Amino acid sequence: MNSINVPKIVPQNCCEAELENIFATLPENVIGCCNWAGEYPYSPKASFKIFHDGAHVYIKFDVVENDIHTLVTTDFGEVWTDPCVEFFVSPHGNSDYYNFECTCIGKMLLAWHPADAPKENAPLELLDTIKRIPSLGGDNFPLRPGENSWSLIEIIPATALFRSNINSWSGARMRANFYKCGDNLPTPHFLSWNAIEWPQPSFHRPEFFGELVFE
Repeated sequence: MNSINVPKIVPQNCCEAELENIFATLPENVIGCCNWAGEYPYSPKASFKIFHDGAHVYIKFDVVENDIHTLVTTDFGEVWTDPCVEFFVSPHGNSDYYNFECTCIGKMLLAWHPADAPKENAPLELLDTIKRIPSLGGDNFPLRPGENSWSLIEIIPATALFRSNINSWSGARMRANFYKCGDNLPTPHFLSWNAIEWPQPSFHRPEFFGELVFE
């Protein structure tokens, strides 16, 4: 099982340049498990870096992939069909988890998945508290053939864990996984940070989450 010690770093003003400087000092974590290579062999380059300041967790995804387009126009759309990066986290280390899924232009969904009940989407206004900084901007675009490089910074407040009564990331031990997908791209793919031993593509497998240890 993969494990990351998430450092506590408090930005001075949270401007993009300062965040980039912080991320430049952090180790890269590769999203490189091509769990279903027989059917979906394409494996774009994808990685993430992560830190927190207590109140927020900061995640930067970096991706290099071929042939992308963005068709999803709103939050809570089918974001997994566009170039998409995902953060699934179980705050209590059990089978209950949240899924943060976001396209390369910042369209996001968030839901709570309790093990013993149907999922619950976050209130739409809660997504407004999650800052997204996409390198490609926020406008939709048609197919861009060939190699494309992009990054996405997400700033997620602890209050986004809206069913868990958590106000700080500090000192927490959580289970999590990180993903890269694009179901409706010319070359679909399904990559994970922690390996998934399942016969068909499925990211909703908390039993295969890795570990995050927050300073």
